[in-house]
Amino acid sequence: MEWMEPMEPILKDSVIMEKGWIHQVKWDGIRGLCYIDHQNIRLYTRSGRERISNYPEISVIGKQLHYKQAVLDGELIVMNNYGKPSFYMVMSRERVKRQERLSLYLQKYPVRYMVFDILYKDGSDLRGLALKNRRRILGTALTDSPIIQTVSDYPNGKALFSIMREKGMEGIVSKYENSTYIAGKKHHDWFKTKISRKLLAVVCGVKMKEGNVKSLILGIYREEKLFPVGNVSSGLSHKDRVILKETLPKLQQNFSPFNIKATVKDTIWFKPVLTVQVKFMEWEPTGGLRHPALLGFSSRAPFEADGEEEPV
Repeated sequence: MEWMEPMEPILKDSVIMEKGWIHQVKWDGIRGLCYIDHQNIRLYTRSGRERISNYPEISVIGKQLHYKQAVLDGELIVMNNYGKPSFYMVMSRERVKRQERLSLYLQKYPVRYMVFDILYKDGSDLRGLALKNRRRILGTALTDSPIIQTVSDYPNGKALFSIMREKGMEGIVSKYENSTYIAGKKHHDWFKTKISRKLLAVVCGVKMKEGNVKSLILGIYREEKLFPVGNVSSGLSHKDRVILKETLPKLQQNFSPFNIKATVKDTIWFKPVLTVQVKFMEWEPTGGLRHPALLGFSSRAPFEADGEEEPV
């Protein structure tokens, strides 16, 4: 079976209200295309990297599939203690490099595979079929289990989006029910509408420009170590910049809290004592925040900045 480039939803500010569309939960995880050839299971990321060795629990899918061959499209997720998908947790699984640590991560970050499409079955390429027909085939192709589940369709996107906002989820995906499966984003058939997200972060330093504070360097704690999640300047007021500049002598230190030894140009490192609330759109694959905006400074302790998202 050949590599099938995944179809990607296009970001849209508002929820589609027209008839002829289905709506699904946008699961906050890693895209996964699963190739099943009898009991030979392969799992690929969006970029085409084979990763079944990192997610061996997905291998049970062969026993749940009612065809001998299939290509399935879905999302790999890890649920946190609040019953929400955690991108931080699934990325912790994705980054496991030593197999001796995998058994620990299998217990700590158990993965689920949320399947939303079927592209191929028993010698037939299904990508040219309408989505509603592919969904009908998918409905009979798999027996759900706690690990492998078929994503549900909802007719009312506005209502689903409202529920996702209440639950603090990532958003929804809206799909034209007569759409074929088109690789990439050159289409007008799949759209994603996202909900702003929020977390606590540690101020680990500042970027300077012409002697003034340009942006905050943010970090979160992972296994008691600080990791960078990017810089934020949006939402940083003139007053904030003046106060930070005045308190630099009390906050700065000569080394990076990220354990980076090299000197970084125009950067002043801080003692990790300040925390801030940050709004953002989503996690970058590299672990950074996409489109972060400062909501305000916080009085909470730095070690509370553990990467877990909070209600907006």
